[in-house]
Amino acid sequence: MTSDPTVKRQPDFDNLRRTLLRQGPPGPVPFLELFADPGTMEVVLGEKFPVDLRKLVLGASHFETTTDFVLKAKQVMDMILRFCYETGYDYVYIYPGLSFPRSNVMAAGDTADNANTSDGQRYWQDENTGPIQNWADFEHYPWPKAEDVSYAAVEYLNAVIPDGMKISVNLPGVLENASWLMGFQSFSYALFDEPDLIKAIVEKVGEVTVATARHAASIDNVGMLFLGDDMGYSGGTLVSPAVLRKYIFPYHKRLAEAAHAAGKIMTLHSCGNLEKIMDEVIDNGFDAKQSFEDKIIPIEDAYRRWGDRIAVAGGLDMDLLARGTEEQVRRRTRDVLAACASQGTGYCLGTGNTVANYIPRQNYLAMLDEGHRWNHERFGTPL
Repeated sequence: MTSDPTVKRQPDFDNLRRTLLRQGPPGPVPFLELFADPGTMEVVLGEKFPVDLRKLVLGASHFETTTDFVLKAKQVMDMILRFCYETGYDYVYIYPGLSFPRSNVMAAGDTADNANTSDGQRYWQDENTGPIQNWADFEHYPWPKAEDVSYAAVEYLNAVIPDGMKISVNLPGVLENASWLMGFQSFSYALFDEPDLIKAIVEKVGEVTVATARHAASIDNVGMLFLGDDMGYSGGTLVSPAVLRKYIFPYHKRLAEAAHAAGKIMTLHSCGNLEKIMDEVIDNGFDAKQSFEDKIIPIEDAYRRWGDRIAVAGGLDMDLLARGTEEQVRRRTRDVLAACASQGTGYCLGTGNTVANYIPRQNYLAMLDEGHRWNHERFGTPL
C-alpha cells in the first residue's frame, strides 16, 4: 500500500538546510531532485499542463507580455508548486529567465508512456555542431545580458510559497552551455586549436550565470541555488580535470560564493564519474552533490567516502526505477536509508538523476512512500 501522494504535509526547509549542511542530530530525511519531467508531474497530479512546457519556453520571447502567456505561465508554476508540495519536497524548483539560444537539437519519438511534449518527441543535444564555430559566430551570437534576465517566475513563487517552503533556483551549467553552443565535438577540437575562443565563450556564459545567481540569491524566499552542470560519463570526466580547473571551476567557485554570501545553499547536479575531481567539487564550495548511479559508485559508498565533507543526495538508480518492480524499488530504498540516514545528516532521498518520465508512476511513488514511512516511524511525521 502506497501512502497518499497528495496528503498535505508541512514543508520544513529548515530541516532540509540542516541536512545539507550536515548539522545534527539526525532528523527526517528530506527529498531532493533537480527537477521532475512534465510527463511525470502530469501523471502524478492527474492534470495536464495548459501548454507544452518546451513550446512555452521557446516562445516566451515572442509573447511573454501577453495576457495568454502570463495566465498559462502562472498555471504552470502553480502546478509545479503543487507537485512539489503534495509529494513532500520542502522546496519548489524554478528556472530564471536565462538561456543561451541554439537550434542544434535532435528529436526522436518518446517511447515513455507519459510523453513530455505534445508532439510526442524527445529532444537532445546535437554534439556535432552548434551556433558558434568561429570568432565571427561568437561576435554575432545574441549573448544574453545580465540586466535582461527575467525573474518573473521566481518573484511569482516568492509571493505565493507556502509557509515552511522555499524556492530552489535552477541555474544553467557553465560547461554544459559552453559546449552546447559549439557542439561537444567542435568544443573538443577548439580546446586545442582555439583555446582563446573557448575562454571567451566560457567567460560569456559564466559571467551572466554568476550575475543571475547573485540576483536570484537576493530574493527573500529563495533558499537554494541548484547548478545543473554535467561533467562526466561512466568512465570519467567529459574533459580533462585540467580543462575543468582552467575554465569551469573558477565560475563554480564564484557561484557558490554568491549563494553563501546571501546565506543560501549551493547544490550541484552533475552526472558521470567525478571521482578524480570530487575533492575540487568540495573545495569549490558546494554544500551537496546530487546524481549518482550504481555502476559508477553506489550511493552508500559515496556517502561513506565523502559524506563527512559534502552532503550527497539521490542515488536510487535510474535503471532500477525504470525497469524494476515496485518491491525491488522499496527494498533498495530501505537499504539506502539504512546505510545513509541512520547515523547522522548529510543525505537526501531521491533518484539517481532526475524524475524522468520513463520511470513508472508506481515506482516513483514507492520510493517516496518508503521515505515517508521511514520518517513516520522514526520521527512521527505524517503518512
